Amino acid sequence: MDRSATSRGRWLVAIGAIIIVGALFLQWWQIGGGVGELTRRSDIGISDWHVYPMFLAAIASLLLITLPYASERPVAIDHPLAYLGLLIVVLVSYAMDVVSLAQAQKIPIPPLLGPGFWIAAVGIGALARGVFEVFEDRRRI
Repeated sequence: MDRSATSRGRWLVAIGAIIIVGALFLQWWQIGGGVGELTRRSDIGISDWHVYPMFLAAIASLLLITLPYASERPVAIDHPLAYLGLLIVVLVSYAMDVVSLAQAQKIPIPPLLGPGFWIAAVGIGALARGVFEVFEDRRRI
């Protein structure tokens, strides 16, 4: 295992991926339920097919981080471009879900109507920062 396996960027990628996976099991939108409104309807993030690639990419990034610990030699797929590819999948999946929620007029405003939606955005930010750090670590070597 090399010294870059425990870099700050990899830790940020792991934290961001864990936040994203957790956010997918929280409420993403809610309609109604207030005084004088229709019955409350809400759903969690993972119930929408747009976020399945986001879930799979977050899990794949966690698996990618563990590869240096599972092997004594460097693994070819453990490269900054692999992290960037997974980040792109997460961003595209989240953007598709934002468009879907906007078309259905379900964007959770105020944020308490869909905390998972906003927590996922925080996780994506951490993941993006981690990918940036992984690229910076690679550049320093």
